[in-house]
Amino acid sequence: MPARSDARARLLAVARRRFAADGALSATLDEVRREAEVSVGALYHHFPDKVSLATAVFAQLLGEYQTGFVAMLRKHDTAEGGIRGGVAYHLRWVAAHRAEAGLLLGPRLDSTELRESNEQFFAAIGDWWRPHQRYGVLQPMSVAITAALWLGPAQEYSRHFVASGARRLPQGTIEVFADAAWAALRAKDTEEDA
Repeated sequence: MPARSDARARLLAVARRRFAADGALSATLDEVRREAEVSVGALYHHFPDKVSLATAVFAQLLGEYQTGFVAMLRKHDTAEGGIRGGVAYHLRWVAAHRAEAGLLLGPRLDSTELRESNEQFFAAIGDWWRPHQRYGVLQPMSVAITAALWLGPAQEYSRHFVASGARRLPQGTIEVFADAAWAALRAKDTEEDA
């Protein structure tokens, strides 16, 4: 068997692939353990049950999504570019990671790791948002409302897209949701980005 030092990483990699392909309920802990080539003791040392393993997979996956989202956002100097870019990032990520997106679109699995990742993510979003708000281009940010207006419709569409089995996003989909997000989030007295 491979060294124990990376047992947790191997368990997460196998679980992530298996859960994305078959659903978290299909793969058993023993199947994941055997495929990851770790001992029973190592499995239960890192993940005492399937919920803890699924929670860790969820946090890891969402953290990667958030890291990419923030990196994309920091490339946009304009508020409109960032808002539209966020919608495009989300929908393209879902289309490119259809099986894993299905995990993220399911029930939220709360953990300390997830809460810390969300805190860092929304702090980074706030850092990008504040200057645009100060210049009067964006409305004040309220995390829950802003997230719902920015990605809520695209998120709901993502559920439909993943369930539909469509191979790619229909032409114009990103633009429709990007237009809606920009209209909802820009300061009401601005017609275009400053």
